[in-house]
Amino acid sequence: MFHRFPTWWRALGVVLLSLATVTWPSAAQARTTSSFKVAHQGAWVTLSHAGRARLGVTLELRAPHESAVAQLSLFPRIENRAQITPLINGIGTHVPAASTSATISLDCATRRSITLTVAFFTRTPARQASVCGSHAVRLHLPCSGASCDGVYPLRYSVTLAGTTTVKWSLVAVQATNVARPLRLNWIETFEPSVLQNPGRTVAVLDAIARDRALPVTLSADYRTLARLMPLAKTPSGELMDVALVKALASPLHRAIAAPPGNIDFGGLVANGLTTQVAQQLALSADFLRKITGRYVDAQVLLSGRPSLSSLDALAGAGVRDVIVPESALSVAPSTTLNWGAPFQPQGAQSLSALSIDGPLSQLATDVSIEPGRRAAMTVATLAFLHFEAPDDPATRSVVMVTSAASTPASYVADLLGGLDHNPFVVASSLSPSFNSSLIATNGAPATRTLVTSTPTTWTPVNVNSLITLIGAVTSYNRAMASTGISSTLSADVAQSEVVGSASGRQAAIARALNALNSQLNLFSVNSSAITLAGPGTALPITILSRASYPVTVVVHLITSALSFPKGANIVTTLKSPTTALRVPTSNHRGSSLTLQVVITTPNDQVVLARSALQVRIAGTSVVGYLLTIGSLLVLAYWWFRTNRRRPKGRHAR
Repeated sequence: MFHRFPTWWRALGVVLLSLATVTWPSAAQARTTSSFKVAHQGAWVTLSHAGRARLGVTLELRAPHESAVAQLSLFPRIENRAQITPLINGIGTHVPAASTSATISLDCATRRSITLTVAFFTRTPARQASVCGSHAVRLHLPCSGASCDGVYPLRYSVTLAGTTTVKWSLVAVQATNVARPLRLNWIETFEPSVLQNPGRTVAVLDAIARDRALPVTLSADYRTLARLMPLAKTPSGELMDVALVKALASPLHRAIAAPPGNIDFGGLVANGLTTQVAQQLALSADFLRKITGRYVDAQVLLSGRPSLSSLDALAGAGVRDVIVPESALSVAPSTTLNWGAPFQPQGAQSLSALSIDGPLSQLATDVSIEPGRRAAMTVATLAFLHFEAPDDPATRSVVMVTSAASTPASYVADLLGGLDHNPFVVASSLSPSFNSSLIATNGAPATRTLVTSTPTTWTPVNVNSLITLIGAVTSYNRAMASTGISSTLSADVAQSEVVGSASGRQAAIARALNALNSQLNLFSVNSSAITLAGPGTALPITILSRASYPVTVVVHLITSALSFPKGANIVTTLKSPTTALRVPTSNHRGSSLTLQVVITTPNDQVVLARSALQVRIAGTSVVGYLLTIGSLLVLAYWWFRTNRRRPKGRHAR
């Protein structure tokens, strides 16, 4: 039996090895750097009366090669959305190609970038100059007239050094006039991860700023904005601030609040912390206004899976319009044909909502697809969504959410270019899409049901410690003049109000408290012993600060053995590493005492530092006074006798 066990394992190993030999080549090919990229591709073409159209394409080779050849293939138009997924995944379609171009020799390309003009024709191909001295790129559309309207798969095949690489894309064809184009609400988010690559973020913002004519909505995430404010003192932070200001300079570029998706709005209200719901939204608005001078729009972008109680809490804070992920709904609208209209979440009829198109947003942020091809596929997918119901009487809206961390500047520029004068899609701000007259239009439901969420539990320790933390941070923020540090601390408090277990929430509160304590630990009192020369002598107090910002504090002097004529509570501002105070004293009792020094915020709620100082008062007595007077009399008598004995006429000699 002991010999059979290894035998079975050997047999299993042979099977696994056989499977590996089948599957590994494709995996290795996926990991291998592609021999070419689709650096740019037009996303749509309009057929002329002669049934012709031209499409610009730019290919980028990994390296020029004398034997490099390319070939393009056009496939029958897409009939349902499920056909797009295999194209995105690189699998393609098993339907035979409708048209394939001649092989295009790239042997005369002396640089990596090669620009092609693809000619589409329905009847007679147009004459076209050759590319690199070889065949022109011509593709036949197997249709005529209005039947050509649609979105078609496009396959690129490039053979380099004997290896063929295939990539898939999409192209939309317009043959007839579009009566009612699709409305696109594009939201570009700036979550904290964008700060990891400031240069890339600045480039994205610059790309948005350059196109002032197309509406784009930026999300205002207080986690990012709070970290951005102290970063403004650094060169990268200043560049990002300037870029954000430029990106919002156009009145068509809007901003909306986007709190973190794990905030427990419902739990805050249930535990008497209703004001914190509004604070979650106000933080983003306040930070954005301080940085750019712009205000956020009324809509709120939600992520994660907001619960019904959280929606009720937001409605109580004055929110009327929200954008929710379709994963938060029991039925994803993108899997149906009745999407595109605002709705009311079941059980929260005081709110209107739009759902994010999940597959479209996933495509737009798929970093495995090069930016140029990804932008073309995004715009073509939007065209297909229009073709799903081109004759709907009311305008349909689609919400696409992308991240600046995964949408480089070249993608943003190509996407904006693909939307400019696009016949199928019109970019729009969010407000028109929330028009109440659009609810339940085009067969869309008036209400949609949220997925069931697990209720959260708040313990008394959670509530009490959070209340204490809020009060302490508020007190300290009022004491300092640094908007950067105060913004960071406020954001830390807000992030501790999370969904989850009581222990997890307590850990988040502890992290925010540690952030506050790290600031409070920057202050101390010089604890060296003090000696006063006598009654009425000013008391020297030295306060040390390692903070890089000024803080207004109250210095409390506590002792029963000294009086302070000008008061025992001194208000001062700590502006330098060392602050020296001279406090008048009177009515001392005894020759030695312990002085308690406590430094607090102006409302006395937060203690910045405390210390116990030993104070010695140099004492005097009656004998001391008599000896002093006697000494003075002896000196006076000696001086008088000396001057009387001085001979007359001394100066004459």
